[in-house]
Amino acid sequence: MWDSRFTSVAFDPFNNAQGFLFPEPEGSSLSHMEHLLGAQAFTPVVNRVEMAGFQFSGDNDAMRDEVVQRVNAIDEYRRLFGEVFADIRAGALLRYEHLALALAEFQFTLIRADAPIDRFARGETDAMTVDQKRGALLFFTPDVRPPACAECHKVDAYANEMFSDFEPHVLAVPQVLPAFRNMRFNGPGEDEDYGLEQQTGNEADRYKFRTSPLRNLAFQPAFMHNGAYVCLEDAVRHHLEVYDFARSYELDKLDPDLRASVGPVEPMLGRVQELINSSRPLPDEEFDQVLDFVRNALTDPGAHPDSLRALVPASLPSGLPLHHFEWGIQSPKGC
Repeated sequence: MWDSRFTSVAFDPFNNAQGFLFPEPEGSSLSHMEHLLGAQAFTPVVNRVEMAGFQFSGDNDAMRDEVVQRVNAIDEYRRLFGEVFADIRAGALLRYEHLALALAEFQFTLIRADAPIDRFARGETDAMTVDQKRGALLFFTPDVRPPACAECHKVDAYANEMFSDFEPHVLAVPQVLPAFRNMRFNGPGEDEDYGLEQQTGNEADRYKFRTSPLRNLAFQPAFMHNGAYVCLEDAVRHHLEVYDFARSYELDKLDPDLRASVGPVEPMLGRVQELINSSRPLPDEEFDQVLDFVRNALTDPGAHPDSLRALVPASLPSGLPLHHFEWGIQSPKGC
């Protein structure tokens, strides 16, 4: 999550030796799960804001028990889970751990990492265009403009080639309050999101959010932790011209249901990350090369919605209607 509400103490999502940390009441109780993706699957169904469910009177365990009871009551789900889990096949009742592991395994299937840069790294020297290679040099070289994109958008060690250090930083991203909402942010104003401070209670963490990974941006409809920018060009320029972009931000490119107000800017700018603070605009040609690199060289064609559409089942064992997915990729107004 962007506000770091759950994490691996070892800073490796596949290492539970030191445990996983979640907000209370879960705390470290999910550390028995094999990896963080499985552990985090325990949390969405008990998030009343995310689920828009405020009537249920039970605690988190009671909510998960209710979900499990509903799935256990459907024979076809039990049959399908029994094909995967031996204890269910032997007659055991389904537990929430089974649901969490199944969700995590499905999420693993969504990984797409066969982009031009991956093929280039395997020796296909023509997999990237000349402009993409020049953009990569600007991106990775710490002593040229822009200064050290890869300082935060890392690819080594724990970053696992996701182009993120997964650390919290202050980028002074415009704070957008949606027109339709079922909660308020935690700052003094309803449009002021304190980010990591909401989890730690430490004022030094105010306005900090995790670095966004950069894989498959070409198919992404919005950018930054809150979708404040719908044009990738604007999101990149925000990093280079943070003061101008934060102060001049307008809501006009967002969908109407997201346009309520923009939160205070100056308090964020007073805390902005030093690396961003020292950034400067790029010449147009260099900017276009960096943009080409992050948009196209890091995108796997297999991540296109048309490819992922095949994962959607024709029907559900529960008989409930399928969610309606918006598959079209359209450039927002003004991009």
